[in-house]
Amino acid sequence: MKQWTLLALACCSAVSMADVEVQPYIVNGTSASVDTFPSMASLFIDATDFGGHYSSGSYCGATILSDRYILTAAHCIYGNDTAQLFTVVVPQLQNESDFPLGSIQKSRVSEVYYRSDYVNSTNVLLPNDVAILKLESSLNIDTVNDIAKFATNENYRSSSSEFVAVGHGNIRSGVDGNTNLLKTDLDYVVNATCANVFYAGSSLTEKQICFDGDFSASTGLSNATCQGDSGGPVYWNDGGTYKQVGLTSFGPTTCGDPTANVTSVFTEITDYKGWIDSVVSGNETPKFVATDTQRQTFADSGGLSTASSGSGGGGGSLPLWSVFVLGFIGLFRKQQR
Repeated sequence: MKQWTLLALACCSAVSMADVEVQPYIVNGTSASVDTFPSMASLFIDATDFGGHYSSGSYCGATILSDRYILTAAHCIYGNDTAQLFTVVVPQLQNESDFPLGSIQKSRVSEVYYRSDYVNSTNVLLPNDVAILKLESSLNIDTVNDIAKFATNENYRSSSSEFVAVGHGNIRSGVDGNTNLLKTDLDYVVNATCANVFYAGSSLTEKQICFDGDFSASTGLSNATCQGDSGGPVYWNDGGTYKQVGLTSFGPTTCGDPTANVTSVFTEITDYKGWIDSVVSGNETPKFVATDTQRQTFADSGGLSTASSGSGGGGGSLPLWSVFVLGFIGLFRKQQR
């Protein structure tokens, strides 16, 4: 039987930014408009106010809960000082090349929330992989039409339902495409099938939802999310209304592997709606609070220099902060198609 590994769609291993250049796109994607998906947001590193650099590509996707709160994956930011201190959120970004100097808005993250039962280990399939970021300043958005809409039940779990993932992730493993926002259609896979794909499949829970995608003869790959898509949305087309049902968590090491029964696994939103509402209502305690004093202390201690390893002077651009390069985990496929 052919072995495969799985990649968590962003990890916190500290490696040199000069080692790996990763730009974000989606497998077998077509152009997507932020007008169609107005709740889409992107996470960047921006340390220019503290003598550091900014990332020229987003490291994770996200969605807008309100003008002050953003939903993403816990593994995007968990345990990483650079991410927790210097992440900025850019809402409705059509093209990544507009960051940071284009006509965009951005707001720095001030508080990080994730669940106490989150386990930052791919050996158990990243259970409860969900986080919320509170912003220092409010986004200038339509607080009715631009925020994520969620399903009220899980009736969408059907092979006849239409799903679409959106992001700035890679077009294939380790390969950049253009910088435009892309989308790709996905097909629902029942959890029993999904769990049977992995040796660690017994760790898969009903709080996770799995997808496959159509095969493209031109790319030799199936529709999928890929590096850089973590934390971004999968939407269910509910009679013409796009409702977010999941956020990107992990997938096979070879993005869009056509021999796999599953190309993308997401944290399912409905199971966390109560916790999300509690955070936004101010009833939860943040796991991390960032201040300018902390940021400057981190920068003065050489933390940014360590992260940027050999990059240029303050205010410069980096290909992408490879502290967020996707982590590979030792899970193996049990079966082929």
